[in-house]
Amino acid sequence: MADWVTIDKEKCTACGICAARCPFCFAKQGDVMAAFADEDRCNLCGHCVSLCPTDAITHNKMDMGNFESFDGPAELDTDTFLRFIRERRSHRRFKDKAIPRETLEKLIDVCRYAPTGSNVQDTGIIVVESPERRQKLSDLTMDFFEDLGGRAQETIESMKADGSFKAGSNYMLEKAAQYKDRLGMARAMGFDAIFYMAPATVIFHAPVQTSAPKDNGVIASTTMGLLGRTMGLEFTYIGLFELASKSYQPLIEELALPPGHEVTSCIIIGYPAMRFLRTVDRKPIETKWE
Repeated sequence: MADWVTIDKEKCTACGICAARCPFCFAKQGDVMAAFADEDRCNLCGHCVSLCPTDAITHNKMDMGNFESFDGPAELDTDTFLRFIRERRSHRRFKDKAIPRETLEKLIDVCRYAPTGSNVQDTGIIVVESPERRQKLSDLTMDFFEDLGGRAQETIESMKADGSFKAGSNYMLEKAAQYKDRLGMARAMGFDAIFYMAPATVIFHAPVQTSAPKDNGVIASTTMGLLGRTMGLEFTYIGLFELASKSYQPLIEELALPPGHEVTSCIIIGYPAMRFLRTVDRKPIETKWE
């Protein structure tokens, strides 16, 4: 089995940083460093290359041209970054303005650098720009909630009839019934209450049998959305679509994800039609110090 990593003996000073970071793939043998990286040991994190102070390590399974050198970490003013985070709002009103393809490609590319559990790097992305395609997926999502909400209402009525229903103690049933009413009203008005006619809907998906697929999708979509904010774009998460995509067979068939995949996150993104002038209040985080 061929090694995935080679060490330039002329450059290597045997400092041992690579072995300290990854003892599975590196070890000091006498006065030299040896590499044992292969498919059984290496998960392609690339840290050995990034950490090497003498540029002595080559990873034969990775694009060495994509290891860009830098003198130190990017410096971000803490208060400015905090304001950037606090200014983020969930936007559902967008200008009728397409996002340039090069901008979308940059937003997609940043997701490859978002962390994934066990470095699986197996999150896929679908970008929906076609209004017709968007409407089809929206209609199927609303179909699901009309059906789900209808069954929830029937259950609530049955529980009321036998005296077992207590308002506030059946959250999911009541929520499902509310969605049916609200989405039904929006549909009757010709309003898209799923994707809000955003210029781009971005669907993240991954194999079910992988490391932390949901976390990977949310981290990737958040990374994309935050980068988009630096480009004048805004975004929000569409949890209703994600829920429907896992449960409603017509929508599952329409999406036609790769076998074994499911939706892990979904955002809409575009140029905002509204400009918020203030940050908003949020409840303090309940914290326990131990």
